[in-house]
Amino acid sequence: MRTQIKLLGLCLAFAATPSLAGEMKLMPVLDADFKPDFTVSALVGAMNPERVGSDTFAGAEVAFNCIVMQPSTGRIRTKISYGEFSNGGLELSSFEVNPRWMFDIDKNLSVGFGPGLGYVDAKSAGRSKGMWAGQLGADLDYRMGAVTLGLSTRWQGTDNRTIAPGQKGADNILIAAKIGYNF
Repeated sequence: MRTQIKLLGLCLAFAATPSLAGEMKLMPVLDADFKPDFTVSALVGAMNPERVGSDTFAGAEVAFNCIVMQPSTGRIRTKISYGEFSNGGLELSSFEVNPRWMFDIDKNLSVGFGPGLGYVDAKSAGRSKGMWAGQLGADLDYRMGAVTLGLSTRWQGTDNRTIAPGQKGADNILIAAKIGYNF
């Protein structure tokens, strides 16, 4: 439980960081010129859960400009994803919401970082357990017209629930590549 409290505190501090950059724009979705800038992407990568070897992770992501707040510097992109992993008798299905504070490095290249929240369904030895999760991650996105290429990495800490005898929690690290389409 202490780990979750520390993670929550870190996530809250991390989420507050954009406000240090200047005036925060609240509810930008109400502005007449707001553009959500939707992107739908396929994800594939390597996930490495504790106590289980690394293997393939595959999923999908929808990203858009945050409708709740935008900092004066950069922009917040909300990235919602779903993905699956299976190795060594452990199956994970992960639903995540990861806001990223994005900065343009170049006209078409941006980098971002931020916290996230998720829900993980873990299956092992015929048992299934749902767990809440907290994430910290970073993204690198490159746009070529309507196509987006990207790299993403994140650490995910889960509830320390018993999934199977001798197996608690499903903390993991993910590194993924993505290809998407901008609407």
